[in-house]
Amino acid sequence: MSRLPKLIPISDLRARQAEILAGLAEGPVILTQHSKGAAVLMAIDHYERLLTMIEDLEDALDAAESRQDAGAMTFDEYLSQRGERVPT
Repeated sequence: MSRLPKLIPISDLRARQAEILAGLAEGPVILTQHSKGAAVLMAIDHYERLLTMIEDLEDALDAAESRQDAGAMTFDEYLSQRGERVPT
């Protein structure tokens, strides 16, 4: 999504609904009201990918934070502590 999203007045949504919805395949649209951003309209598959990406990032952050907790160790440290060979 390297291009800037389209800005469309919210009043145009009713008159151009089919055109605007068809254009969502190209990327999200920012609906404006009184020349200010009011809402973002995006294709459902883009929205679902965005939610999945956020959930994955939250999981990765939780995992990183749990490693920093007292007493936590990496898998390599665990194997070394048990006297096992650390895989290369």
